[in-house]
Amino acid sequence: MRLLILSIFSLFIFSACEQKIEDPLKSLQEKEIHSLNINLYPSNIKMINSNNNPDFAEATKDIKKLHVLQIQWDEESKKAAFAEWKSNQDFTDWESIFTARMNDADIEIKAPAGREDILYASADTKDGLFVGFLEGKFDISQVPALMKADLDLGPIGDFIQDKEKRKEHREKMRKMRESVEEEASQANSDSIQE
Repeated sequence: MRLLILSIFSLFIFSACEQKIEDPLKSLQEKEIHSLNINLYPSNIKMINSNNNPDFAEATKDIKKLHVLQIQWDEESKKAAFAEWKSNQDFTDWESIFTARMNDADIEIKAPAGREDILYASADTKDGLFVGFLEGKFDISQVPALMKADLDLGPIGDFIQDKEKRKEHREKMRKMRESVEEEASQANSDSIQE
């Protein structure tokens, strides 16, 4: 009798356990073709909703984690690296649950068959791509309204803008160093010739 109860209990536990799906964006992140890599958790997501948009709050209330990468299409090698990464992903058991063309972006959201707690999303434009991996639940019916909503990213937007400014500043400093080094080497070669 105990063996029967143990067997039924074990079967119940194993059937209740869902297969853990690893974040596929981690392998894309390793390719280092992204210009933005951000992980958002419930507290960060609440900060994004600084205007207290009730639709946004309702749609995102059950999100546990959202990993987002942004890739700028400024080099053909990035497109090739992304295409290679995507061809290596096994999305065969994933269902396309939302596709649309909005604001010049091709948007697609997929979920593993029979699962509501994992989503992969992409928004592809002529300038770049956003890809996201979501753990938790998200109200898909809210996507069109959220796409049109005027969301203030608050401190997260400030972080993104600051990152871009730092990147621009580093690029200017790099060019200035190269110029100084070039002038110094030119001056050295001139003094050697004299």
